[in-house]
Amino acid sequence: MIIHTTGISGNQLRTITNIWLEANLDAHWFIDPEYWRNYSPEVQKAIADAELFIFEDCGEIKGFLGLDGQYIAGLFVNKPFRHQGIGRQLLGAAKRTYPELTLSVYEKNPIAHQFYLDEGFRETDRVLDNVTGEMAIEMAWQKSNNED
Repeated sequence: MIIHTTGISGNQLRTITNIWLEANLDAHWFIDPEYWRNYSPEVQKAIADAELFIFEDCGEIKGFLGLDGQYIAGLFVNKPFRHQGIGRQLLGAAKRTYPELTLSVYEKNPIAHQFYLDEGFRETDRVLDNVTGEMAIEMAWQKSNNED
């Protein structure tokens, strides 16, 4: 089940922050792990107030997509549940809610880059992330007239 919400707290917030941290550590091997760990408290505060699509099954949060307006700030699935279509379902929920979406993905994360290309996103720019020193690919998706 996908829940569309804002203003989470307590165990939900801790679970989602942990999923965020572990997924970033796994996907971004090219960035110092301490960057993610040090950034985690700030991200937890942002997640608490963010617009979220949460994938929950049998009372367990398995993944989430966070939005800042129409910008996808992150799409993360807990490691044991990856490659089961959860990310695609979360992205689909966001696509049904908004006619346009944007995001940024690191160039050194080809799995995520390909996932978004497969989901109809197109590259709009490549920019240097000044915080990490890594190249980021800006991407955008727009609902077409034949999509429901």
